[in-house]
Amino acid sequence: MPAETSATEYDESPYYLQAVAALARQQTVTAHEDIYCDNGMKLVAKGTELGEEQFQRLARHKLNEPLDNMLISERAIDAASLSIEAGKVLEHDPIYARLANRSGDPLAVKHGLAALKLPAPLLMRLTVLREQRPAMFQHMLRTAMIAYALGQRLKLPAPERQTLLLAALCHDLGEMHTDPTLLDSGHAITPDERRFVHVHPLASHMVLNAIKEFPASARLAVLQHHERMDGSGYPNGLRADKITPLAKLLAVADVAETVIRRFDLPRLDMLARLHQNRFDRDAAGALRDLIHATPEDALPLPQEQLDAATQLAHLSDVLRAWFAQRSVFEHMVAPAEPERSPLAFLFERMNTIRQLVLQAGFDPDRSESMLFIAQDDPAVLLELRTMLDEIEWLQLDLANEIDRRSAELQGLSSKPLHDLLKHLRPQ
Repeated sequence: MPAETSATEYDESPYYLQAVAALARQQTVTAHEDIYCDNGMKLVAKGTELGEEQFQRLARHKLNEPLDNMLISERAIDAASLSIEAGKVLEHDPIYARLANRSGDPLAVKHGLAALKLPAPLLMRLTVLREQRPAMFQHMLRTAMIAYALGQRLKLPAPERQTLLLAALCHDLGEMHTDPTLLDSGHAITPDERRFVHVHPLASHMVLNAIKEFPASARLAVLQHHERMDGSGYPNGLRADKITPLAKLLAVADVAETVIRRFDLPRLDMLARLHQNRFDRDAAGALRDLIHATPEDALPLPQEQLDAATQLAHLSDVLRAWFAQRSVFEHMVAPAEPERSPLAFLFERMNTIRQLVLQAGFDPDRSESMLFIAQDDPAVLLELRTMLDEIEWLQLDLANEIDRRSAELQGLSSKPLHDLLKHLRPQ
């Protein structure tokens, strides 16, 4: 997907167009400029209230500039309403209230949102997001609140905090270019479908690149928010020194919001401890200070979730498969420059999994002993279960990375990789 968008031709995503049409069925959406296609033909006249007929016409043409530049909605979001939304989160969610209080100034994020200079096209897109993808809107708003708190904790200068806040507020806009059925929580995404999800940082960058007033540094942070310090991220597999400081903070905030929503603070604290090689250490340390997790923050797990035997069996299976095939993979690596081999990431990721087990105080070569050690101690069992969840996620992430690197791996023997994938993704 191109990083630059032509000023004379803009091919709007059909999924985004559908979302704008749905918004127009709920509130008035008006063209505040004439809308032209790429050959100069006028499609919609200025002042027209858009309905089904106009949207069907727009869907058949390439536009000469982004749709957001030419539309206004009846109840558009603005900086003040974003500040109000953040206030509701602080009022009703004790975790976010804790983050804000421990950041040094609990109201700073509200003031920061209210002070944002948001271009009109961005306000239109955020309005569509709030009305048509409310869960995604809440994720981006809460990620922005966490990112801002991290910036406060790390004493970022005020202008950088504002840039970080803006980037976080927009980091997943590209997901509105993705088929919403792929993002449904009940949908089991296939490896072929996953590439449409992995392209969303590029799509977000493309959307923001078309907004002239949007800061380049914020746009770059959005592009890089799924990159990881060890090179395991996407879309470009960048490593530590190639990732901008704001993107490193945004990466931590993005993951933190997801973990807070799905799990609890002790789980987030352990994630920050276990993944020190994947996330910026200062950012992860600031997050741990902000959440200040205690045993009382742990949510009770159902008994079936405390049964770690299945996950231990999977971990043992993956480790056995890896060590059985390791010599085969080593023969596929050029001995002169092993670090430049397309398989270097595979050795690094498998070593990370092994190191995580060691960090937790267990023996990776005797995984069955983990359960024996932990079974009579609820606190140790909970920590083991949390660690195994993280390792399970790393195994699936490695399988996805193998898929993402398929072009680089062409020419190598495919059978060992296919065999390893079967173990990484158990049926």
